[in-house]
Amino acid sequence: MAEHRPAITFGTDGWRGIIADDFTGANVRLVAQAVINYFRRADVPGEPTVYVGYDNRSQSEYFATEAARVAAASGMRAVLSQGSCSSPSVSLGCHRDNAKGGIMITASHNPPQFNGLKIKMGYGGSALPSVVAEVEKELNALLDAGQLTVDVPDDAAGKVERRDFRPAYFDVLRGLVDLELIAGANFRIVADAMHGSGSGYLSDILRGAGADITEIRTDRNPVFGGINPEPIVQNLGPLKQAVLERRADVGLAIDGDADRVGAMDAYGNFVDSHRIFCLLLRHLYEDKGQRGSVVKTVSTTKLVDHLCAKYGLTLHVVPIGFKNIAEYMLKEPVLIGGEESGGIGVLGYIPERDGPLMSLLLLEAMAARKKRLEEQIAELMAEFGPHEYQRVDLHPEPAKMPAVIQSLQEDNPTELAGMPVKDIDRMDGTKFNFADESWLLLRASGTEPAVRVYAESSSPERVQELIAAGLGLVERV
Repeated sequence: MAEHRPAITFGTDGWRGIIADDFTGANVRLVAQAVINYFRRADVPGEPTVYVGYDNRSQSEYFATEAARVAAASGMRAVLSQGSCSSPSVSLGCHRDNAKGGIMITASHNPPQFNGLKIKMGYGGSALPSVVAEVEKELNALLDAGQLTVDVPDDAAGKVERRDFRPAYFDVLRGLVDLELIAGANFRIVADAMHGSGSGYLSDILRGAGADITEIRTDRNPVFGGINPEPIVQNLGPLKQAVLERRADVGLAIDGDADRVGAMDAYGNFVDSHRIFCLLLRHLYEDKGQRGSVVKTVSTTKLVDHLCAKYGLTLHVVPIGFKNIAEYMLKEPVLIGGEESGGIGVLGYIPERDGPLMSLLLLEAMAARKKRLEEQIAELMAEFGPHEYQRVDLHPEPAKMPAVIQSLQEDNPTELAGMPVKDIDRMDGTKFNFADESWLLLRASGTEPAVRVYAESSSPERVQELIAAGLGLVERV
């Protein structure tokens, strides 16, 4: 038995694998059973209910149905989404129903050959590292007992309750933003669903309020049109084209399971998550009068630091992964928390990142200030100086990955790209900091076999020099 033990590893946000390779029905049932075994513990708060949702990837509805059947067969109330849905809608359902937790079948922004399983908790967010460790113990106990899958009784399917998660989710979002203010601003909006499971979310909410919105890439396409469903510049050509053709004021994009956000200004320039984070922080503090601490991941812009210093707000820096932000959101009032990949959460909501909600808040910021994104970004840069950023993903041969990771952990250069290294931060990956606030971060991805190279500096040219130095460190191994 031991040599056939499946290689199931939990990363930054749940378990992800290649469809039909390690991400199979048998393995999904096994992992779902481990999650359910954890949920059934007496010390896990909530009613014995499990929410199950899924995205638009290949076979996602099958995998979700299998997970729901496992839950029902284990004596829990299994509530399965009627159709594909966003990850935040599952989290919100768990919270509103006081459920033990939930399972979301998605590989988020990863390439289409991947699928995955995210664990959601009754508080309305992703499982914390301590919870994931307990689920791994449950999984290992099953494997140690020689169990390689879970046989579910035929009648389990009949015990699964199906529900549309969208209406309740839409109602909550409508209560968090001023839709009348947004509609009254008469912005021309383009929304890009990127073929993901958040298709129709923004258009349904905004059109109902009277806003002028066009939505693109709304159809289900399991290969996402040949790109990864991540709202970063190289994947948003169709959004740029639509913004320019419609002479829109703004373009908004959400990722494959609608928990991340990206944007385009009126000129078709990409607005990355760093600038979105800062615009929303300013909007929440200055326009909405809200207060709280701020949490950012180690790969997020220093502009956040400057805004926190200006406002006198406490800033926490954490490893990459929204679960690390959620930990703070569960123990103190966090005004806003976010990460480089576009996942942002805010005060007054569940401890969860949410692409549609952040899109609506961006529109509210535009309406409140009567200024488009490019105007507001120009104000930030005029006050704090230019901040430019880039990320490049490398995919070394799998056999080389351990050596690459070891090299990054052990390398201590005193100079990079012609500048002395001020200090090295190994909170998550290896981050080289420089005296002028520039930085270079090298980190193995927690969701796919890749090494990510991040850099921020005061000019695009300087960013390119840092990226080149980072690529050199990775590729020399």
